[in-house]
Amino acid sequence: MASGICLCKAFKTCIRCYKFWVLRKISVSLCFVSEPEKAHFFCIWKTGNGVFLDELDQIKEIATQVLADNDLYLVDVELKGSTGNRVIWVYLESEKGNVSLDRCAGISREMNFLLDAAGWHGRKYTLNVSSPGLDRPLRDIRQYHSNLGRHARVTVLKDGAEMRLEGELAGVTSERITLVTENKKELDIPFSDIVETYILASI
Repeated sequence: MASGICLCKAFKTCIRCYKFWVLRKISVSLCFVSEPEKAHFFCIWKTGNGVFLDELDQIKEIATQVLADNDLYLVDVELKGSTGNRVIWVYLESEKGNVSLDRCAGISREMNFLLDAAGWHGRKYTLNVSSPGLDRPLRDIRQYHSNLGRHARVTVLKDGAEMRLEGELAGVTSERITLVTENKKELDIPFSDIVETYILASI
C-alpha cells in the first residue's frame, strides 16, 4: 500500500486522478478547498516498507495517471542520460488515430507539473513526449489493431532460434496475430513466440 498526500492546484479539474488511485487500492488523502472540484489528487510513490519506486516506474505511473480517461495510452518510457541529467522519452498512442503535436505538448505540461511535485523539481531533466515512429517496435496489443492492413516484420523465437517473418498484418486476437506473406501464405503467430514486431514503411 502506498501512502498519499494531496496537492491542491486549481490549474485543472483532476477528479480522474482520484479515481485512478482508488481503482488501484492506493490510499489518497483529499484536501477540501474552497473549490473541491478543482482539488488535484496526487500520490507520492512510496511502498508500505518505505521504499520509493525507481525513476522508470515513477514516470510510468505519472504518465498513466495523466493519460487516464481519454483515448491516449502509454506505449513505452525510455530513460537516457545520467542521474543528474535525465532525458525522458514518453511514447504514447491514440485509439482514434494519430497523436497531434498539440496533444503531446499538453501531456508534457501535465507530466512536468507532476514530476516536479514528485521530487524532480530542481533536478536537471528533459521530457520528450511523442508517438513512436517506425523505428520502434510495437509494445501494446492496441498497436497491432491500429496497424491492421500494414506490412510488418516479426521476429519470432522457435526452438531456441530467432526467425524473421514479413507480411501483411491481417488479424489480431488476444493470443496471436495473423501474417499474410508475399506468396499469400497465412501464418498464425502466438504472442508468446514474438520477440519484436516492427511496422514497415509503405513503398
